[in-house]
Amino acid sequence: MKPYLLIFSLLVAFARADANIESANKLYETGKYSEAVAAFNTVLDGGNKSAEVYYNLGNSYFKDKKLGLAILCYEKALKISPRDADIKYNLDFARSFIKETAVADAASKIINAIYYFLTINELCVILSLIFILLMGLIIYRLFKKNELSYWLTFSFSILFGILFVFSSMRIVENENTKTAIVTSASVEAKAAPIESNPASFTIPEGKKLYIINTRQDWVEILLKSENMKGWIKKDTISEI
Repeated sequence: MKPYLLIFSLLVAFARADANIESANKLYETGKYSEAVAAFNTVLDGGNKSAEVYYNLGNSYFKDKKLGLAILCYEKALKISPRDADIKYNLDFARSFIKETAVADAASKIINAIYYFLTINELCVILSLIFILLMGLIIYRLFKKNELSYWLTFSFSILFGILFVFSSMRIVENENTKTAIVTSASVEAKAAPIESNPASFTIPEGKKLYIINTRQDWVEILLKSENMKGWIKKDTISEI
């Protein structure tokens, strides 16, 4: 394809995507929430998986009284843009409609806020910049062996090591841990993946949980704040 044809095609695609978002926003503003949900999902299917689209889809689901799906979208939006105040506010507001059995203490909230303040991509960029700076300091020290170059090299080596370990922890956690949101009205968790087993406890719609095992149509889940495990049907949740 010729370069100018490629550019023209891209411009048309971007214009069409903007038109779809504008159409979805108008449906939301006029109170047609079900239609807005469908429209925003069409935008996602078209490849625009931005925080803004997930946020607006979450708003549409919330107005359409689908709490679990609304929280799912807010969580996805927050994963992309972890410091967006509007996303955080709406997510917290939606969570207030969930029947929580345990509340995280203030210390846990502060630790989590610090731990997840930066995205993995942002951590990698910072780590790369510190590495480049550290290499520069090492080269500089080969020619200028003074006390200042020693302490700068030592300090940035420690900083690089700490940030490397921290980034590795986040990457491993992201790769190995799957989180999900309950999107059904409520879910009965069982002690084993057997339909005839009695329910051990009930999980409300919108609750965030961690997937630790999968067996056919069942998943073993963990509720961290309550320290409770159980098996539920896979089709009652959606991964973040």
